[in-house]
Amino acid sequence: MKFSTIKSVCHKSFIIILCSLFLMLNGCQENDMAKVKSMFNEKDADVEVADSVKFTYKEGAYIRAIVTGKTIRRYTNSQNKLEFPDGLLVKFFEQLNLISVLKADYAENNDAEQLIKVSGNVYMENSRYEIMETQELTWNMRTKKVFTDKPIKIKTTDNIIYGVGFDSDEDFSNYTIRKVNGIVAVDDAKGFK
Repeated sequence: MKFSTIKSVCHKSFIIILCSLFLMLNGCQENDMAKVKSMFNEKDADVEVADSVKFTYKEGAYIRAIVTGKTIRRYTNSQNKLEFPDGLLVKFFEQLNLISVLKADYAENNDAEQLIKVSGNVYMENSRYEIMETQELTWNMRTKKVFTDKPIKIKTTDNIIYGVGFDSDEDFSNYTIRKVNGIVAVDDAKGFK
């Protein structure tokens, strides 16, 4: 008698579980597309995100630049660009020698135009230890030039030069300041001259 009671209870439990499962599955009907679309941003669907990425640009057998970024977004459908929302670091080389460094808080690379626009605490240093600082700079990869229309500050071993507008080759070895606002002479041993 006990065995049949257990069997009957198990049978009833099985039927209850089966009915519950049926009701649960019946409740999972096809969702309304508006509800599904509201769960994510369609603009994000064409974005690939990568962390800690390093790109190497080569010409022939030699590395010309190494670009690193903490986070990189690649827009695949609507735009043809890379975005560095957490900044980037670019090291420029001539053959095997490091000739300049570029840092910024944010950058966008437009593949079609071969332009990289950097902004926010832009810092560039060349092999002569000259440092250029600005808030925005554009690197034209086709012409191998960098430029800005914004205010700049250049620190050399002897001077600090303030100006507006800047044009240079990509390694910051030959440059022009469009409008010089002031020059402050510096003597490292005594401070300002």
